[in-house]
Amino acid sequence: MKRGARLLVGLFAIVVASCAPPRDEGRGTLRLSECRLPGLDRAALCGSHEVWEDREGRQGRRIALKVAVLPARRRGAEPDPLVVLAGGPGQGAIALAPQVAPLFSRLNDSRDIVLVDQRGTGRSHPLDCEPEEEPPLQALFEDSLPEKMVLECLEKLDADPRHYATPAAVADLDEVLGALGYASVNLWGGSYGTRVALELMRRHPARVRTATLDGVAPAGMKLPLSFVADGEAAFERLLADCEAEPGCRAAYPDLRRDLGALRARLARSPARARIGDPVTGETHDVRVTENVLLSGLFRPLYAPEIASLLPFAITRAAGGDFNPLLAQNLEFTNRLEENLSVGMHLSVVCSEDVPRITPADLAAASSAFFGRALVDDFLRACAHWPRATLPADFHDPVRSTAPVLILSGGIDPATPPRLGEKVLATLPNGRHAVAPRLAHGVSGQGCAPRLIEKFVREADAKSLDVSCLERLPRPLFVLPAGARP
Repeated sequence: MKRGARLLVGLFAIVVASCAPPRDEGRGTLRLSECRLPGLDRAALCGSHEVWEDREGRQGRRIALKVAVLPARRRGAEPDPLVVLAGGPGQGAIALAPQVAPLFSRLNDSRDIVLVDQRGTGRSHPLDCEPEEEPPLQALFEDSLPEKMVLECLEKLDADPRHYATPAAVADLDEVLGALGYASVNLWGGSYGTRVALELMRRHPARVRTATLDGVAPAGMKLPLSFVADGEAAFERLLADCEAEPGCRAAYPDLRRDLGALRARLARSPARARIGDPVTGETHDVRVTENVLLSGLFRPLYAPEIASLLPFAITRAAGGDFNPLLAQNLEFTNRLEENLSVGMHLSVVCSEDVPRITPADLAAASSAFFGRALVDDFLRACAHWPRATLPADFHDPVRSTAPVLILSGGIDPATPPRLGEKVLATLPNGRHAVAPRLAHGVSGQGCAPRLIEKFVREADAKSLDVSCLERLPRPLFVLPAGARP
């Protein structure tokens, strides 16, 4: 994701390790050959599969979908691979190989791992919106979709955005898996990838052996509107957790008062701060507005290790030093700097989510802590962005008898447990496991990889002992020097 397009999208962070060299191989009708993926020390198998851009009309041009397979290490591998579905929306799956390979290393002993760059992402005809000139550092701190950028992107795109929503991507995926020769598969989806997984379960139920859904983002939610309430709940939980921890409470006894006074002051008169550009190393002035403050509070909530700095950063900002707050946001945005196609993100959100936002929703958002600035940005952008035609049942709950493991972080500001519970209601062989003190992305934490491995091997979520997730701690809050004994 580039400057000037800082979308608050749900991404997941997972930690990894590697695998041993495969052979050239063809599966089904899709021919694969040995390739090297950045960040992996073993070769993979790569290929491409052409599909109609307009799947319904089956006319016009065809686009190539890039495919990578990390073959099982053992001979006599299981026939059902693990298929990784990326988040965003807008992430390419293949670029995640260095993260998912170690995470699923033990499963990779006996199963292939399949990564397909969804249409509009990665190297599958990406819908990128790169500005002609690099925007200023200020843009890093503002979650905005400038109307000028959106219109310029539409003008330059070599694509029809109406054909890049989730239903077309799911039809592509089913076709690719068939061409690879896989009759049934195990799905792992993170964030938006869970929406893709659920839609594949709806449209092609025989294809799915199991599904692991980490941070559920069902079609029934309304992005980015849902961030307003869910972000406020996560932030309130952070403040309450600080008050409940003796060291944090002692170090920041007036945290809520300081934050209220800071916000009111910035609403009246924005402040100026100086910070180094992470690209050039040059020092720049940053205008700190009320919205910059709110973005600076929301973004770190995705990752508890970054959010643990928030009480310290708020207190320093209240005293006039904005560097800790801005620096932690640079850390977060640097994680999202690459591998997100903004045009594809808009094609999904503008077709599937924004049209369902009502005047009553906007009225409620106006009085919420984080306000409706981001929602308004998307409303303006989506007024220009062409929309896909969706199936009539697209927003209905997905009903499936496949074994499903749902993972939720209890302090997730984007895909909280309430969404997991809602999805579980129509999945009779599903299990919802909550890690109360984790945020967005549970799969790489603590015992979660072991639970996923056991689930995929046994295809039984009901019998899993998930109590270990309840013991995973929130990182300790950062305190001033010498404050913690």
